[in-house]
This record gives sequence, structure tokens and C-alpha cells, in this order.
Amino acid sequence: MNKENSRPIYSGILYIGSYGAAEETTIHVCSFNGETGKISIIQHVNGVENASYLTVHPNGQHLYAASETATTGDSDGGSVVAFHIDEATGQLRASNSRSLTHGAHTCYISTDDKGQALFAANYTGGNVALIPLNAQGELAAEAIVQQHEGELGPNSSRQDAPHAHCIVPMPHSSFVCAADLGIDAIVIYRYDAKLNTITLHGKAEVQRGAGPRHIIFHPNLAVGYVMNELDSTITLLKADKELGTLEAGHTVSALPSGFNGYNDTADIHLDPSGRYLYGSNRGHNSIAVFAVDQESGELSLVQHIDCGGETPRNFVISPDGLHLLAANQKTGNVVVFSIDADSGMLIKTDSTLQLSSPVCLKFA
Repeated sequence: MNKENSRPIYSGILYIGSYGAAEETTIHVCSFNGETGKISIIQHVNGVENASYLTVHPNGQHLYAASETATTGDSDGGSVVAFHIDEATGQLRASNSRSLTHGAHTCYISTDDKGQALFAANYTGGNVALIPLNAQGELAAEAIVQQHEGELGPNSSRQDAPHAHCIVPMPHSSFVCAADLGIDAIVIYRYDAKLNTITLHGKAEVQRGAGPRHIIFHPNLAVGYVMNELDSTITLLKADKELGTLEAGHTVSALPSGFNGYNDTADIHLDPSGRYLYGSNRGHNSIAVFAVDQESGELSLVQHIDCGGETPRNFVISPDGLHLLAANQKTGNVVVFSIDADSGMLIKTDSTLQLSSPVCLKFA
């Protein structure tokens, strides 16, 4: 038996964030059956307007939801809402813990590996925020905000201002990286967990007009990858975790050769082994699959496959690396694909879940 196929099959809890009004269901708690690929809703959660992005505390006991709004009550900017996760069922219970992000349209959140801080990227605000977490995992203090600055990209309709679109820690380092679509750069911050601060450390520029959106880091190699929304490319980032630097390298198209239609890329993930990389195309409406060179980190195209709907804003790979689930925002469906362990190729299954405007998927 292939070693990859011998891994235990994952079945567990899946959280789905959606756009919608606060009185509507914008977070669905689901069970996922890894044997059948079936997704079943077990809880409907409201109270979070436009739950655009979700993240889970490293201890698995809390889920955080970004509320992508221009204002929160009488205050400017979006917010983050915390929920307790029931250990036995995976269902959510409101914690009455909410924090302002002090930036309009919060579109991405993450935590450090010890669960001491939550990081938020505010798209329209063009800034990022650090929100301290207490020992109970609750949003504990006022957000610390860093405003992005820099030369705007050449796409005047989309790069009219800084637009922070993602913020993630650089693994095994004291640095945090934020992709900014407006200034064609990854902004690098030094994170001090004791002082709960982030301070500007440097920038890594990508090609003009690229519009960097989401960043991921390889589990084994000293590289990361950035999905560039505006020119539909993926750029390899060479990482020095001691110095806190990123250097743009090899760039590949996320689209098939010869495609000339409208497209915005969106999400990007590696499988747990780091052998395959996946990216979503909105317009071409596909998932692109690449093999990762295990020495250089460079990418080679394996496959493009129809995503089973329109506008695949987000997707997730199961912890066992055997399934990819794509959230198609416009058609309101989550489509399940199986992953061939030998080639990384995707095979569409018959399993789908219909719901309004799914935009983020997270496994517990």
C-alpha cells in the first residue's frame, strides 16, 4: 500500500463562514465524513455580519470570526468575534468576546502558534491589527494597529490605496507577514509576544500590478508562496527566518495557457506533506494543482479542474490530505474533491453542500 494512502482517514468538524446580515446564519458548524465525503450541518450560528474569515485557536477550544464591515456599531472598522468550542460536539457557544480591528472590512485573521495573539488584516482600512488573547483564549485588550504605506501599484481601479489582504506568522520565527494587494508587497513585522507588539521590520516586493493576496509557508522548506490576485500568478518566496526576510523568486501562472478571460485568483494551500500546492481561480472557476520540487520549492503544473461552481473564494484541505473542499461564493455550494496521493490530482466527488455565500472553510 502507498504510504500516503495508509494514513488514518480524517472525519471531524468543519466550520463554514458566509456573507450575510447579523440576523442570518453566517457560520455553519458541520460534520465531515472522510469515508463518504459527506458534509452535514449540525448547527446554525448568527450574530456575525459577513463572517468572511475564520480561524481556530491552537488549543482547539476557541473559534474566531472576522466580521467584514465598514463600521461596528458607532465605531469605524470591522471586528473579530470569539466563540467557545464544545469539546465533545464541536458546536459553538458565544463568549461575548468581541474586539474592534480599527480598520474597515476585516478579511483575514490568524493566531500565533501559542495562541497569545490574534492578527487581523483590514482590506479597505489598509492596515493590520494585533489583538492580545488571554489565557482563556478571549480577546483581551485593545487592538494594536499598523497602517500600511508604500508606492501604489499600476492598477488604478484596484490599487487605489494600501489593501491588506492576509496576515500570517512566519513559522518558527518572531515575524509576521502581511500581503498587501495595493502596494504589491509583503509587509514584514517583528512580533514580540511578551510585549504584545508588532513593529515594522521590512518589505518584500513582488512584480508590479501583481496584487498579492494570500501567503502560505512550506512545512519543511525555507520558502513560502504568495497568490497574486490581480495578475493570476503564484510567486515563490525564499524565507530567512533568522533575519526575517522574504525574497521573491520563481513565478508561475495560476491559469492554463491560452486563457484570456477575466480572472481573479483567491486562495492558496499546500497539502500536509508539502508535495503539492493548490490555488483557486475566480473567473476561470478552477482549482490549479502544482507539484512542489522538494529541494528548490519551485512549482510545476499538474492539473486545472473545474471547481464545481462559480467564484471559489476559499478552500480547505483535510488534515489527512485526502480531500479538498472548495467554497464557491456565487453559486452557494461547497464541493468535495478527493486527492490522489500519488499525483496530487483532484477528482470531483458527488458530495456537495448548498448554502448561501460560503467564503471560508476551516477544519476543527
